[in-house]
Amino acid sequence: MIPQLPAAAIRNAIAEDRLDEAGELIGGHAREVQQAIAAGRIEAGRREAWQELLDQQRLLLTELQQARGEASDALQRLRGQRRGSNAYRQAAGGAHR
Repeated sequence: MIPQLPAAAIRNAIAEDRLDEAGELIGGHAREVQQAIAAGRIEAGRREAWQELLDQQRLLLTELQQARGEASDALQRLRGQRRGSNAYRQAAGGAHR
């Protein structure tokens, strides 16, 4: 039996910036796949289905990595804006003294 990949739930979590949840869903699925392999539940005639499943999992991992990269970039921009704002306030405060 091939473990079902919760692709819709993973994509929904990514879209809603619940990146840790998306990672946990992917990780849980990966553990199910590993358990199936360890238990010898791989059917030789279903090789293509397993390959497709792994390809889908890799695609979702790529989407998650991209979302994490975008979130990191946004955080860096916010930090830069905050530093700029703080510098502006300090300069404005010093001008009135």
